[in-house]
Amino acid sequence: MAVPKQHRAAQVVGKDKLQVNTVDTPTPGVSEVLIKVSASGVCYSDHFAAAGIMGPGAEGKIVPGHEVVGHIVAAGAGVAKEWAENTLVGLGWNGGYCGTCANCRKGDFTACAGGRVTGITQNGGHAEFVVADQSALVRLPEDAGMSHAEMAPLLCAGNTVWEALQCSGAKGGDVVIVSGLGGLGHLAIQYARKLGFYVVAVSGSPDKEELAKKLGAHVYFSAKDDLKKEIKEKLGGAAAAIATAPSAEAISSLVPLLGRRGMVVVVGVPTDGKPIEVNPMDLISSIGGVRGMTCGYAAENEASIRFSVQHGVKSMVTEYPLDKAQEAYDDVMGGKPRFRNVIVFK
Repeated sequence: MAVPKQHRAAQVVGKDKLQVNTVDTPTPGVSEVLIKVSASGVCYSDHFAAAGIMGPGAEGKIVPGHEVVGHIVAAGAGVAKEWAENTLVGLGWNGGYCGTCANCRKGDFTACAGGRVTGITQNGGHAEFVVADQSALVRLPEDAGMSHAEMAPLLCAGNTVWEALQCSGAKGGDVVIVSGLGGLGHLAIQYARKLGFYVVAVSGSPDKEELAKKLGAHVYFSAKDDLKKEIKEKLGGAAAAIATAPSAEAISSLVPLLGRRGMVVVVGVPTDGKPIEVNPMDLISSIGGVRGMTCGYAAENEASIRFSVQHGVKSMVTEYPLDKAQEAYDDVMGGKPRFRNVIVFK
């Protein structure tokens, strides 16, 4: 396709303030491609860019967005033939890796010393076009059975809870708790059920039982229920608990619910500023643990996308045009989405 000299992008122009501007369309450099964006998910982590916590923020007029779906329209020198024009690709949190630093040589690409992050340290997907390194590209199927808007959140929210389940140590048939039923939790429940776990959904809202079971939970409890009795005593404790609720108190409450060698995996960032509090005896008696997990790199994202397509895991989304990028962002920051907001380009 003919690439326009300019395009529209939502740039950070102040703390938590986005503005849609007309900008020059970049030319892909060595090992880079230019992507025409069709959908870009709005993640709570966009706040890191919009508030200047990571990356240049307003100073560099950074374009957020790290849940990106689109087609390649141009490629720079040194790009592999597999990334041909019109190939459908995605971009997640990991913006590419050098392949030569100490961490990359160990295969730990998400810890690359270069530290590239899509939409944080380099422009992301809240724009009509975005440049990306080929090492960051996630190959996507054209016949996924879902819209590009539904696919976009799988590149961060979906992959993050997928990685959490993969590292949890839980096996088919084990009891797995999913704490929180929001943007991360509604995907974690689906993955957990499809992976063959006995899924226990826990939420602070007593009115989410019907939705939780529709998504695949076997049982549902409100945070007000006697969870120790229902999960620890009756079910023998959880092999894993995926903590998606952004609450330190909710995360802390999961540790006493672990079974032998159980693991709490934290993926939701607490917004209340409180620390996670753990009684050492709860860890010692269960030989349990608490760990964190982030989004994976491109190849890991491809694996979770394949699983999603094969098993019908989908995001529940609300679509916004680029002109309403600020509204979509504010909605996320206010904890209002049901369940992921996505900027779409027609």
